[in-house]
Amino acid sequence: MNESSSLTEPTEATTESQHRVRRTFATILGGLGVVLLGLGLVSLVLMSFVSSPEAAKSTVKSALNQPDVRDVIADELIQKLQESADNDAEKLVFSIARPLIVTGVKEKLADPELIDFAGEVAATVYAVYIENAPATSVDISKFSDATLAAIRAADPSIPKDQNPEIDPLKVERKPGDTDFKSIRDMAQRGSWLFVILGILLQVATWFLSVASQWQRVLRLGIRLLSGGIIFLGVVLIVRGRIPQSSTDNKAALTAAAQFITDPMVTRFVVLIVLGVVIGAVGFVMNRKAQSTVSPISVS
Repeated sequence: MNESSSLTEPTEATTESQHRVRRTFATILGGLGVVLLGLGLVSLVLMSFVSSPEAAKSTVKSALNQPDVRDVIADELIQKLQESADNDAEKLVFSIARPLIVTGVKEKLADPELIDFAGEVAATVYAVYIENAPATSVDISKFSDATLAAIRAADPSIPKDQNPEIDPLKVERKPGDTDFKSIRDMAQRGSWLFVILGILLQVATWFLSVASQWQRVLRLGIRLLSGGIIFLGVVLIVRGRIPQSSTDNKAALTAAAQFITDPMVTRFVVLIVLGVVIGAVGFVMNRKAQSTVSPISVS
């Protein structure tokens, strides 16, 4: 009897030690998997803005739909036209009723046709610099025409012959320019690698765990919920601090930060909801399993 007990005790101690090691590895891998999954989601969102010419076009159009962004662009357009004026008389034109002019240009920039044109310009620039398309020139006179129309709306007395022009935008890659295409492709692969590794680590955690099936489901839900809350908090903190990084164009920075982080917020909210659902299913099913096993063990 004593010999049997002495054989059993070391075996149980060894088993418990092995379980402890597996639980430790499962916890580490599960946490690391959630971190990689969160980083992958952030990277995929950022890449979605610049993944292709069409994405660049969509990004620019979405940005121009932000009033604060249009405010900054309108001010820069007026400044550019003022600098390109041929004489002091023309420069004086752009100093007349500046607030009214900025408002007028903002309204012009809200024109769907002009927004679409800006998107096309962005797609062209992207194609040349990222996709290595042939060099080209882009006539951006629509922007200057819209600006002058807004100026004349503020002051109809301005002669039509006072019409400074912006030279066409020359878009070409030069020898030695950074290979943005390779950087983009590497970033895209890295983003998906993070997501895939995050999922694979969750699978590894599942098989390493010594808990019951429904306890594993519950813990998976808790990991997803915790990771979603942490990443959501980080994104919201960063979004709140970006406008504080500069005293100039704070409204535009706020709009840009919200524009960039909104898709991240959406994804992490989905991750939180998914974690709650999975965790709730695991909790309920685990309770049912325990209530089913208990009477049997008593009998």
